Amino acid sequence: MADDESLPPPLKVAFEQSGGFAGLVKGCVLDAGALPADESAELRRLVAASGLVVSSAARSRGVHDRRQYAITIERGGKCVEIVCDDGCTPETARPLVAFLAARARPQRP
Repeated sequence: MADDESLPPPLKVAFEQSGGFAGLVKGCVLDAGALPADESAELRRLVAASGLVVSSAARSRGVHDRRQYAITIERGGKCVEIVCDDGCTPETARPLVAFLAARARPQRP
């Protein structure tokens, strides 16, 4: 039996995608501890590789139909909130956004 120190820290990611041409709102909340092992490992890898370690908000100027993303990462007792759009999503975070967007489902307005 493993002790608590050998376990990865809890990780929960909330994602919301809005805007775009159709203006649909999609989202998901993923708890790494509740996912199958391969998906949990992939989520952890993508979060670590994303470079999203401090809260930030950025939006592209002059373009109104871009998809916008709100990502909240709760990890090891710390919370990081990021708001961005297609034009200013950091390159290192794009694989994480794609992973989350693939799991997002329509949300009620």
